[in-house]
Amino acid sequence: MNLTLTRRILIAVGLIAAVVAGWNIANENPLPVAVIGVALILWMSGHVLNIPTDALIAGIVLAGYLVGNRGFAQLQVPRVPMLPGEFALGLGLMLSLWRSVQGRATLLHRDALDGFVFGWIALGVIRIPVDLRAHGFVALRDFAFVYYALFYFVARSWNSVPAARRWVLGCVMAGLTLAGPVFCLFLAYPDWFVTTLAIGGIPIVFVKNDVAGGFLAGGALWFVHRYVCSRRVGWLAAAAAALVGVAVGNNRASIVALGCGIAWLVVLRAWRMVRVVVALLAVGLCGLLIQGVVSPRPVTTLPIYRLYESLASIADLQGNRVYRSTDLDDKPDNNQFRLVWWRAVATETWADGRWFGLGFGHDLAGEFLRVYYADNNDEFNVRSPHNYLLSIFGRMGLVGIAGFGAIAVVMARKTWAARDTVDKRDSPLPLWLVSWTILASACLGVVLEGPMGAIVFWTLLGLANASPAERESDAPEVAALPTADAYASATDSLP
Repeated sequence: MNLTLTRRILIAVGLIAAVVAGWNIANENPLPVAVIGVALILWMSGHVLNIPTDALIAGIVLAGYLVGNRGFAQLQVPRVPMLPGEFALGLGLMLSLWRSVQGRATLLHRDALDGFVFGWIALGVIRIPVDLRAHGFVALRDFAFVYYALFYFVARSWNSVPAARRWVLGCVMAGLTLAGPVFCLFLAYPDWFVTTLAIGGIPIVFVKNDVAGGFLAGGALWFVHRYVCSRRVGWLAAAAAALVGVAVGNNRASIVALGCGIAWLVVLRAWRMVRVVVALLAVGLCGLLIQGVVSPRPVTTLPIYRLYESLASIADLQGNRVYRSTDLDDKPDNNQFRLVWWRAVATETWADGRWFGLGFGHDLAGEFLRVYYADNNDEFNVRSPHNYLLSIFGRMGLVGIAGFGAIAVVMARKTWAARDTVDKRDSPLPLWLVSWTILASACLGVVLEGPMGAIVFWTLLGLANASPAERESDAPEVAALPTADAYASATDSLP
């Protein structure tokens, strides 16, 4: 764009903002002034750090989801119906399209994963108008798990702006580092987080176990990779903290997610990483065994016994075991809860909408409630069957599940292709591994249907699917300032 025209547009926008701010100050309404001030600070920060504004905000949002989870996801400006994820997506799409028009970034590449993600979103877009007429706003809420996939393409545009990629990955790494300790503190002091660390009655941190479990399982593998490449003990400590979070979370989806990530390491023959993970797990297990030997408490009250029964409950599909550890007696019912719901969704969808699904807005819990809660539990308001693949099948049918299956197949191929870069610090392997752990936890919980898991998943997928040429792009950026070089050095050549 012509420089003179750009300046005139900026001056006009500034004058309008000044008039709006002055009018609201005169009327004692500080909210718009605060919004304009924050926007100005973020815009200036982006220029100082040489980072696009959308990437700057998205990095903060991603770190917020990783640490604050469900609490952060519900924060919003009073009287403004805009959640963090939707705001970041709207701004990201707008600025990504602008960069694409200017030739500084590419949203859609000639790549199989790009094509399948775009096609899967298109299937949902074709379906949503019909469902909106039938179900109204509820359909749009269910459609969120499809439109969150747009973050994949926004992240792809950041790959062409090196500073943006480094910033976003740095925020993700910071979020994963803090996620484990904050999760453990939340479990120990939930009342403090809910009542004290809150804004307008909404807690900043409110952790959802299955979502956090996928993050922590992937974070542990990410930090192990960093340790293998750098031999810095700090990464080993971060990996240990993440594994502690997985262990104390009382959530079996996180254990399955960790098992999925380790299985990928075995398939890829990343033996150095496998040895470190096994060593960390062995040290933790030995610590629990030593505690069990020296503790005078009954064996059924010990953490090691609780861990044993938690693992055993994963395969207890018929509920035949008797559990003696505290907080585990509901696990057989939990298994039946999922199996009955999964069977109900699969049966109803196959009968009434096998090809294109039952649609966004359809109550996937209706048939399940009639079977599992014969007394008509009016307080039940969960809409997802705790399995992302079945959510896709129920909403979009065989066509939708085939589209996502194609995405998963390409993910697997690209993860396999990353085996040659296992020992490289800029390897995309950690990004693929975290994506897989989040997806694995989503098959046993409500993870990718909400912004906390979905936005992180699709963003990491877009960053992972970057060729070396994209990651090393010297595309023109905002302004080359010394602070950008200092930041790049501080991030220690993130992958």
